[in-house]
Amino acid sequence: MATKETINKAWSPTPISVGTYVTTTQGVNDNLSAATVAPVTPPIPSTSRISGSRVMVFINITVAGSDVAADMFMEMSPDGTNWTTHEGVGTDYITLSSDIKPNETGYKVFLVDLTSFRSPFYRIGFNSGGLSVGTGIRFQMGYSYLK
Repeated sequence: MATKETINKAWSPTPISVGTYVTTTQGVNDNLSAATVAPVTPPIPSTSRISGSRVMVFINITVAGSDVAADMFMEMSPDGTNWTTHEGVGTDYITLSSDIKPNETGYKVFLVDLTSFRSPFYRIGFNSGGLSVGTGIRFQMGYSYLK
């Protein structure tokens, strides 16, 4: 399991369809501290209505990284500090994709069914295996939900 590196960029919510949906995007990251880290978002605010819902989660890769099979995932927390791990069999975390193709720019969008999950905090990440995605990869992660 890779070392987690929190991408400390602000969340920017944008109402869509006259406020029916909210799409929240994080700012573009700076250089990663190492090519093999697992970038994760700060906690998704507990006021968002994603727990127990179906949501869209996305990554927009603006500068490509290495050609490796980096996964994308969501983790849960009771307090926004202590997170589930990837040592379980899929019930401790949510797998979104087994390969986001970090060497290809553009949006990768995933529909996530959280109806069987209840947690006050979630976060999004990728590269849990610690593959070498490169330090210069640039991306934004985000999510969209029904308000």
